[in-house]
Amino acid sequence: MARPTDASAFLDKIRLSGGRISNRALQQQLGWKDEKYWKIHQQQFDAGMIEKGKGQGGTVILISKSNPTAAADVAAVDLNDVSSNLSNASPDKSTSDDGVIGEDIREYDLYKPVLQQIQTHWAQRRQLDSCHCEITAQQGRRDTGGSWSRPDLTAVGYKKYEYLPDKTLEVFTFEVKASYDVSIKGVLEALAHREAATRSYVVYHTAGRSLDEFPEAVRIEELAVRHGIGVLVARDVNDFTSWDEIAVATRNSPDPDNLETFIKRTLTDDAKSQLRKWL
Repeated sequence: MARPTDASAFLDKIRLSGGRISNRALQQQLGWKDEKYWKIHQQQFDAGMIEKGKGQGGTVILISKSNPTAAADVAAVDLNDVSSNLSNASPDKSTSDDGVIGEDIREYDLYKPVLQQIQTHWAQRRQLDSCHCEITAQQGRRDTGGSWSRPDLTAVGYKKYEYLPDKTLEVFTFEVKASYDVSIKGVLEALAHREAATRSYVVYHTAGRSLDEFPEAVRIEELAVRHGIGVLVARDVNDFTSWDEIAVATRNSPDPDNLETFIKRTLTDDAKSQLRKWL
């Protein structure tokens, strides 16, 4: 019988403990010295297999669909405010209450054209020296850190300023919403992404209509402005001249640990390779 790897032994012990165990107890059960234990611990955290919990000496939480307590808390968000807004948000449905829908395009089918517009026209208008954008919604069962932790699209880039000594790294996240789902839920999801991004956006496809024609237009703009979320309205997803920036995304300074973890868990190897070249 093949000897289990250190990683599988580490994860099996957590699983046998009900999905949650203190670092001290886990290390004792494994019989590992500090150097080996924390090396495997960090590897599994970077891979998105575990989360770090509170408690004396810290706890290890196994991430799985059957262990919802491992979902990461959303930083910089008033949870009571989010819960209140969610309870009043429009439910998912194929048409809004007043029948606004236009020529409907599924959210999934919006990803590629939105990606194209961001990679070309939007990035150019941001005057980034270089930019890489990719779809990050389609990652199968891979867990990227909890509820609403995975944006639909992510763009990374940098800008070199004339009077500043270093390149400025930018990480932009985008939540994409179809014309049948134009509600404040999009702003709330973008807000959740803000803990690991410098700027976060929601892109609403309105199928030829103005945002004002949708029932929650005022609430969308008010909530976005209050929390610094950018709102892009695309009447025609394939024509950037039809896009409108309703609310400007304010720059956020995420915790470096959150940013590093997001990059490791969410971006592809190509994106990571590009980042290394820039830095």
